Amino acid sequence: MSERDDVLALLDELTRLLERSVASTIEVETDAFALKVTRQTAPPAEAAVPGAKVEREAVAEPEPVQRVRATTVGIFSATREWQAGDAVERGTVLGAIQSLGHMADITAPADGKIEEILVAAGAPVEYGQPLFAIALR
Repeated sequence: MSERDDVLALLDELTRLLERSVASTIEVETDAFALKVTRQTAPPAEAAVPGAKVEREAVAEPEPVQRVRATTVGIFSATREWQAGDAVERGTVLGAIQSLGHMADITAPADGKIEEILVAAGAPVEYGQPLFAIALR
């Protein structure tokens, strides 16, 4: 099984778990990815009327998201001003962390687009702290 198949199997399992639960959202985050499954709100009351037509909106499949994490403790510096939606390729240098006079490059782990910037340039970071969320292609 590929990593993508494993993520999709986990997504299916989380969806089944959510259906049997009173919770409205389940979030899972690992070193490799983050998933969030949210239950849709109940249909409008008029939809419960027999014979009433209900139009459903198409729901897009969620894109798997991978967090880019700090590899050391230090001060984060971005290579440029990143914006949500910016495309990145595996190996793209997103920034660096300065620690004890050494610069540790932070690179994109996969092809995708930046979904969220979690740390501002110049901010202190801890080991393992999420810096970016990348929606995988």
